[in-house]
Parts: sequence; C-alpha cells; structure tokens
Amino acid sequence: MNKISPSVMCIDMMDLKNQLARLDAAGVDFYHIDIMDGHFVPNYSLNGDLMRAIKGVSNTPMDVHLMVTNPTEYIQYFVDAGAEIITLHIETLDHPIRALKQIRALSKKAGLAVNPATDISKFKYLLDFLDLVCVMTVDPGFAGQTLIPATVSKISELRAMFDAAGKQGDIDIMVDGQVKEETAQMLVDAGANMLVLGSSGLFKFPPERYAEVVAMYKNLKKAQG
Repeated sequence: MNKISPSVMCIDMMDLKNQLARLDAAGVDFYHIDIMDGHFVPNYSLNGDLMRAIKGVSNTPMDVHLMVTNPTEYIQYFVDAGAEIITLHIETLDHPIRALKQIRALSKKAGLAVNPATDISKFKYLLDFLDLVCVMTVDPGFAGQTLIPATVSKISELRAMFDAAGKQGDIDIMVDGQVKEETAQMLVDAGANMLVLGSSGLFKFPPERYAEVVAMYKNLKKAQG
C-alpha cells in the first residue's frame, strides 16, 4: 500500500483546521511541509510555527522538505517543530553522509531530494544512510507545473539500484510534482511508493471526497511484468 503525504502549501489556509480534520479522517500517512528560502528556489513557503500549530490539532506525522541553501543549519529547528522525516536537497550538500547522520542522530528519518536535471549516480554511495529519496518530477518551488517525462526513468533507476543493493523495502521513493490520476499509476509502476498530493491530485476535489481519493492513491499497485 502506498504512503500518502498531502502538500500543506496547497491547502486553503483560511480553512486549514477543517481541512486537516478531513485529511486525518481520510487516513493520510504524513503531511508534506515545503520549506523555501527564496534563494535555493525563488519562492517562500511555510515555517516551524505552522508546523507547531498543525501538531496542536493533528497526530499525523510531518515530513519536511527543505528547499533551502544551507539545510543542515535548520535540522534541529525542524525536529523541534515536529518533523518525523527531514529531506534535504542533494544539490545543496557537500557532505551528504554527514548530513544524513545528523538527522538520524536525532532519531528522525533521513531523506534526500533530487531535482529533475540532477544525476543520481552518487546515490549508490549513500544507501546505508538513507530512509527516503524524493524524486522531483518538476523543478522545485512552485505548484502546478507540468511533469518532466524523463524523471519517470529516474524513479525506475533508483528502485533498481536499491533492489540490487538488497535494500528492498528499506528506502521509500517519494514523488513530488504533478502526482494526479493521469500520472500516479505510471509513477507507482516505476517504483514510487510515497506520493505527495497537491493541487492537481487532491485539492481540486471537495473535502467530502478526500477519503475516496486518498484510498484510490493508496491502493494503486505496481503492474506485474
């Protein structure tokens, strides 16, 4: 069964508490918290104060996606704010193993995100330190972009890499960007098992349909053969 992580930046902030209640009832697995610094990506989004507010009304764990230039400076801050998973962009790290160890030392799951144009060959050296890889299927920073087709093969290559190393089931592959009805099966077939749902995949539906929609994505199975 796939893990579902709705993107909080896509929720109607004027109705956040009610939306969270609907999503909790729908059985989502995480809330995806995008942190943007206006430098690594040309946008700003969310913060630790909002995370603490979410934690006050929901027991659903949060996965934090740090789209910032100096991510290791903020690991402790977001752990304190309630993160269960912290994902850093490999493009920002000179010493990724050290950064992943820093997250795990705080008893949290450690992830790396990879942009569409970034080569994945160095991931084979990081497998013992990873809990999650987030494959960006769009350039990070803005919702509503078009999926970049070549990123699908990147998912397949990562899954094959993990399987060849005996890491089946040990490392989640999250997909972030244009996960919707038209693309989700293809992404799951490629090897993704954790889906970030945003404006095109979940929040275009009325809240009363969240449970139905979340169940549909959760139950997508990889095609055989």
